[in-house]
Amino acid sequence: MKKFLLLPVLLFSLIFSSFTAYGATSIANAVTTDIVASIDGAPIPCYNLFGKVCIFAEDLADYGFKVSYDNNENKLYISRYHELSKPITATYVPPQNRPIGRLAFKVYPSNVVTTVNGNKMSSFRADGKTLIYFKALEPYGDVVWNGETRTVTYTTIAPWKYTLPDSGKDTSANISDFSLTLTKNAAGGFDVAEKNMQYMTAPTLTGGNTPYVAFEISFVGAFTGATTAAVENFLYDALNANLDEWLTNDTTSINEHMKVTINGEPVPITWVSRLIGNGHSDYKFIFAKKVKTLDDLQSISITFQA
Repeated sequence: MKKFLLLPVLLFSLIFSSFTAYGATSIANAVTTDIVASIDGAPIPCYNLFGKVCIFAEDLADYGFKVSYDNNENKLYISRYHELSKPITATYVPPQNRPIGRLAFKVYPSNVVTTVNGNKMSSFRADGKTLIYFKALEPYGDVVWNGETRTVTYTTIAPWKYTLPDSGKDTSANISDFSLTLTKNAAGGFDVAEKNMQYMTAPTLTGGNTPYVAFEISFVGAFTGATTAAVENFLYDALNANLDEWLTNDTTSINEHMKVTINGEPVPITWVSRLIGNGHSDYKFIFAKKVKTLDDLQSISITFQA
């Protein structure tokens, strides 16, 4: 498991200032803009770079985000998952009549890999800090541009979770398949159709502020019972990651054996990972579909055959 060192803005500047101190050539200018950028209603300093709104990644630490640097991998991580309760402490107030197009900073290429929720994003060096495009925050919320008001806003999307109730059905047979279908009903809940889901503990769907819908299942008594062996053996072979260790990015096999539709649309599986311990084996599947709220989930169908 990687350990990250949290760094204040000053320490970021000390680490990276040498990158521009040894003759690096500026590749662009970040200039002032009349556009007002905000995060959950709080304004954040922004600039124009290559015709796009950009911000300093380090500033996000005052806006409810976690900003961390891994010195060993030379990576800057921007995350927000599970930290929705972190308060915004920024006090920035956009100046009145801000000039347009005036030089704010010389911009340099960056030797640091910057990721938002694990996804690599374009980043640059300026003033000893990291410039990123405002739009890079989309994995965690809505980024909306308003040309009439000259504003760009980020609004956090809250996480949602749906856990399938325990059916209490018999679990003595040997299984090699399972299926789950949820269909929104008139009362706003879900009608559930399932097969063999009783062999798994607390099957759970999550979405919202994560980039994609995820499906998690847990097998209790892993490696001890034969009833789910066919399913577990196949899922193990289909892993992308095991105990945080990267294995492969090939999802061909799992997509041949597991079919998913969300709101009537076929959706591929992009990731399979596993955690084990305390007598259980937990699998997580990530589907290539973003569903912002549970109200937006009208139906989901998951079928698996080993």
